[in-house]
Amino acid sequence: MLIRVIIIVACLALFVYTIALVSSKRLLLKYSLLWLALSLVLALCALFPGPVYLFADFFGFETPSNFLFVVAIFFLLAITLSLSIIASRQNAYIKSLVQDLALLKDKIGDGRDQ
Repeated sequence: MLIRVIIIVACLALFVYTIALVSSKRLLLKYSLLWLALSLVLALCALFPGPVYLFADFFGFETPSNFLFVVAIFFLLAITLSLSIIASRQNAYIKSLVQDLALLKDKIGDGRDQ
């Protein structure tokens, strides 16, 4: 019972910390949604362990903890994929901005020489 209380408190702390980061504009809301969802799912699993046992049994896991590890890995992979997509978009955007800046500098440089 103590471990369930500790997990619930940790999930609430993660949830509050994520909201504090969003409210202080250190984290955008769209990037925080997966973290908020993760904290809610873990808190629900700690509050209501019955469905965890049912899902673990349904999917053929011997213990519910193994099922939770697989779910946690899935969430972390989803967060990693999301951040990789964001980093790729930002890289392409920065490349485009640098190319545009180089063209503008070249255009301004040509205007001064004439």
